[in-house]
Amino acid sequence: MQTQGAFNHLFRAGLRRDFRDKWTQYEPEFPGYLRQGTMDGPEIEAIAISGMSRLLERGDLEEITFEDPAISGKVIGVDKEFALGFALSRRTVEDDKYKKANQAAMWLANAGRMTSEVRSAALLDDAFAGSTFKGIDGLALCHTAHVLFNSTSTMANLPSAVVGFSVTGISALLDLHALMKDWNGDPARSNPDTVVFSPKYISKAMQIFGSDKEPFTAENQDNALKKRLPGIKQNVSRFKANAESYFLIDSNLNDAWYLTRRPIEFDDTFDFKTDAALYKAATRFLIWFVDFHGWTGSNPS
Repeated sequence: MQTQGAFNHLFRAGLRRDFRDKWTQYEPEFPGYLRQGTMDGPEIEAIAISGMSRLLERGDLEEITFEDPAISGKVIGVDKEFALGFALSRRTVEDDKYKKANQAAMWLANAGRMTSEVRSAALLDDAFAGSTFKGIDGLALCHTAHVLFNSTSTMANLPSAVVGFSVTGISALLDLHALMKDWNGDPARSNPDTVVFSPKYISKAMQIFGSDKEPFTAENQDNALKKRLPGIKQNVSRFKANAESYFLIDSNLNDAWYLTRRPIEFDDTFDFKTDAALYKAATRFLIWFVDFHGWTGSNPS
């Protein structure tokens, strides 16, 4: 409950009118690396299916061999609910000379926005550990040996040698995209179109992806990365805690999701006994990924 004591400065004349209670927000960041959808139940399930890899050589009049498609294990995601309330006494509203105390809707809306961003960025921060978010093979989003369930081989979307955000680092991730395999262990095409990095690397990203000549070199040779990644979408992640990690994503293959179970709802009521105005906001959503294909990342920290 926000009582008169908590807002006592607002009851007196003389305060300046600039309370710095409103801020210009960045555009939403998580839609740049998470696909968005809805879910109509408290949980969602997923599997992957792989067809045959090779035709078998057949002799004259030899019977054809029949094989069944391979099916992976099942993974399940369960949504979470997020909510927050705000209470304001009637006397506080009446005595507020600046009409600032009763801004619950604005504050709760901002809290909802920040919740979505921070919870989404948690997937990026856990992408190398897999403590919270695990894919269909039971491993972290970025790993050096992803399990291909219809093959004896594995696939890497994490460089074996850690490299910082640089021409060399981005080139290493591009090489991993070029070596991507399907569930049978056969080559599969991946064309990354999005890069995710921290604010400290905004200027460096402009040099890496915008310069006609290769940056940070004395030879002044052509910038191959600009040609390999024309028009790449640069997504700055200000909410991830790891300032050094970065990712390349193929949007067509991206299987990391923000699924809304219940959009954020705002409600208010009045408590007859205490004369308090009550405000609340609540939402339900799930952040998860199933298939690791389409992602590569590096974690220099």
